[in-house]
Amino acid sequence: MRAELKRQLAIVASQLCEYYKISDQTNRVHTLLTGVRLFRIDRYHKLTPQMYEQGIVVIFQGSKIGHLNNHQFGYDVEQCLIVSTSYPITCETFASQQEPLMGINIDLDINVISQLVSDMELESKNWGEMDTRCGVSPAQMTESMYLCMLELLNVLHNPLDAKVLGPSILRQFFYYLLQSEKGYLLAHYCEQDSSLAKISAVIGHVQKNFAEKLHVNELAAMAGMSVSVFHKVFKQVVTDPPLQYIKKIRLNHAKNYILQEGLSASLASQRVGYESAAQFSREFKRYFGVPPSRIDEISDYSRK
Repeated sequence: MRAELKRQLAIVASQLCEYYKISDQTNRVHTLLTGVRLFRIDRYHKLTPQMYEQGIVVIFQGSKIGHLNNHQFGYDVEQCLIVSTSYPITCETFASQQEPLMGINIDLDINVISQLVSDMELESKNWGEMDTRCGVSPAQMTESMYLCMLELLNVLHNPLDAKVLGPSILRQFFYYLLQSEKGYLLAHYCEQDSSLAKISAVIGHVQKNFAEKLHVNELAAMAGMSVSVFHKVFKQVVTDPPLQYIKKIRLNHAKNYILQEGLSASLASQRVGYESAAQFSREFKRYFGVPPSRIDEISDYSRK
C-alpha cells in the first residue's frame, strides 16, 4: 500500500509540475491554494546554506540532508520536515534530470492548528519530556498522510477545487501531524507561553526588520526574558546565538535579492543593512563558500 501510494504521488507531482510549467526546469511556484508552493530541482547540490520558512516540507521524489550546526537530519518521501520557525539550514540535495526532487511547502496556519489542539484536547504536559529545544525535525509519513497529500495534489489542478476543498485537506493533514510522534512541535508552536512560541515571535520580528539595527536586549525584552536567559533559550531553539542568526538571515536575503531581483552585491548589501560592502563580501563568501558574483553555482533556483 505504501509503495503504491508513493508511486502515485510521484506521478501526480510530475503532472502538477507540467501544469505549473516547471516540468523542464528547477523552480518554485505558488499554487492555486494560498500557503502551498510547489518546487522542482533537477540536479544535485552540495551542502549549501538556504533559508527555510516556517512550515511543512513534503517531498514526493528525491531527498535532502539538512545540517543545523551539530544537528543532522534527512527528509524524503518517507519523512516530511516540520519547520516550526524560520531557519537558515545547510542542505545537500539529491536530485537529477532523470529523477528530479519534487515536493511542496505548506505554511503553518496557527488558527487551524490551535483549533485542532483544542478539539483533540491535547495538553502540553503530555509532551513534557519531549525535546522541543530545536524547532525543526523530520516526521514519519503515514498512509493517512500519503492519502491526504494525494488528495491535495489532485485539487491543485483546478481553481475551484483548490479553493473549496484545499483548506479542509490541509486541516486533515495538520490533524495527522499532530497525532504523530513529532506533533508536539506544532502544539508548542501554538502555545503563547512556550519557549518555542516566544522565540518564534522574536524571529518573526527579525524577519520583518532584518535590515534595521537590532539589539539583543530589546529582543530579549520582547520575549519577556533576561538577556542571559534569552541567549540560552534562543540558541537551544535555533542552534545559533541571536547575532549569528541575524547575520545569516541578512546574508540569505541578500542572496535572494541578487538571484531574484538581479541586484548587484553592493545594492543587496545595503538593502539588508550592511554599511560596508567589503565586510559583506567577506561574510558572504565565508557563509556560502563563493563570492556574490558566483552564487548561481550553488543555488537551487536560478537567477531571474
